[in-house]
Amino acid sequence: MLGILFIYWIWKAFADLAEDNGKNKWLYFFIGIVSYYGGTIISGFILGIVLAILGDVSAVEEDSMNPGWNLLFVLCGGLACYGIYKLLEYRGEKERELLKEDSIDNIGINNENQGDL
Repeated sequence: MLGILFIYWIWKAFADLAEDNGKNKWLYFFIGIVSYYGGTIISGFILGIVLAILGDVSAVEEDSMNPGWNLLFVLCGGLACYGIYKLLEYRGEKERELLKEDSIDNIGINNENQGDL
């Protein structure tokens, strides 16, 4: 049930961001879901590799995994999703600034850097 809430929150946040930036909301939702599950999977792989390197190979068996690790994996997935969200938000702001600078209203206006011809 908690997973369904996470998916809804991710969809809502990324869909709103896509609408603010004038992008496809389903593409942004897909990016959000992939970043969440990707962060979760990568953190699991990193934990498994670290435990294998430390010599505790029995700790990576499925039966011996502590359920508390799932909370860590969800947290890592959430942080990855948040990082991608902030990256897309920053890119959207930069695109809006560039469109504002290059708008048709600015044609024919002399800038201080250009000087008079």
